[in-house]
Amino acid sequence: MEASTTSTIQGTKRNAPHIRIKAYSVLIISSILYAGNVIAGKLIAGHVPSAGLSALRGVLGLLIIVPLTWSRVKTATRPGRKDLFQLFVLGFFGITLAYLTFIVGMKYSSGTNASIISATSPALTNTLLVIGFKAKLNKLQILGIITSFLGLLIVFTEGSLHHLLSLKLGLGDIILFINVSSMAIFYVLGQKIMEKLSSVVTSIYALAFGTFLLIPPGVWQLTTKPWHLTLFDFLMIIYMGCFVTGFAFFLNLVGINLIGSGQATILSNLQPVLTIVLSIFILGESLSFYHWAGFVLVIFGIILSLAKPEQSAQKLRNDLTL
Repeated sequence: MEASTTSTIQGTKRNAPHIRIKAYSVLIISSILYAGNVIAGKLIAGHVPSAGLSALRGVLGLLIIVPLTWSRVKTATRPGRKDLFQLFVLGFFGITLAYLTFIVGMKYSSGTNASIISATSPALTNTLLVIGFKAKLNKLQILGIITSFLGLLIVFTEGSLHHLLSLKLGLGDIILFINVSSMAIFYVLGQKIMEKLSSVVTSIYALAFGTFLLIPPGVWQLTTKPWHLTLFDFLMIIYMGCFVTGFAFFLNLVGINLIGSGQATILSNLQPVLTIVLSIFILGESLSFYHWAGFVLVIFGIILSLAKPEQSAQKLRNDLTL
């Protein structure tokens, strides 16, 4: 009875107008920052060695997010030895591999393609949940997965049957798909770990381990390969590290805490849309017919994939997004 009363009070608080306005505000800001990450990645890709840039992003993110969440980390359940190994693996897929493939992929792909490919994350994560955790999906979710991958295929092949038959796929798009796949593995593994540890502890340890793995190759690249850091490049690094890996992640947690991950999911779907808009206005990219077709199919697939919020892959994305 007491637990039910507490739940009702929490639900009432989350439905309060001022709480919802605050939550929507921080989540929209978070979505804008994440959308800008793709633009920043495109602008700086190729200017700074990929491992070096990824390591700097991780270090800057830790410098921001650890102080902001330290009070919660201190009082949370501490990971054991077995948990640390799992968090290490989580950090490899969600940070080390994800950050590297993102920077390399953006060097050869466009912001528009990147936004559409990243939008398939819920469908891919649901697929891995079925394979790895034998999760049961309803017909709408299965249709959503098929629809999303069909849209992805259209983008990969630029809407050309000849490209499909000849397996002429864009290198950058393939690398970005590896990026989304590594993040999907991160979400799935994170689901298991978060049965014991909080989302904040899981994310911070994963970021720390992933950044630790990036530092050796990052230092090697920065000291052996020629590169030149302009003021603009420096600002892009600050943005990707402090504002995206740091502040955007923190704002995401604030929004989820205020209204729950289920409602926060809706606003997180703004990210691919915002990325496309920014790609057009900042990068000067244009949308071809195959972009429109692929984007519509992917978004429709996302809607179908959210048929059961409690099993939604997007819930994991909100809890674990870095």
